[in-house]
Amino acid sequence: MDIDTIPRYEKVQMVLFGIILASLFFGYGFYALVQANCIIIGRGSPIGTFVTFYGVEARLLSTIYIGAGIWLFAGCLLRNTLISWIGAITLIFGLCTLIIILCLPLF
Repeated sequence: MDIDTIPRYEKVQMVLFGIILASLFFGYGFYALVQANCIIIGRGSPIGTFVTFYGVEARLLSTIYIGAGIWLFAGCLLRNTLISWIGAITLIFGLCTLIIILCLPLF
């Protein structure tokens, strides 16, 4: 696909989502993986709820941000379906881990 044939709004979308937002997600996910400290933002009061996880839980939950970064980068910039699927599977793994971690106190 030639870059000259792409409309202007798609070029802006590629830069915003494919480079900037993807690098922010991937960078924070890698930081959370290394530091073992991950903050998940959820719904709640008008500003939201911030939940901080530490240790192994944080390392498992960092896959949410890493997967989102890979998925955005591959889907918006590369247009590569294999790498996009890897990012989506990583994101789903992180979300399933979040559900399991939040349900553990119930058992």
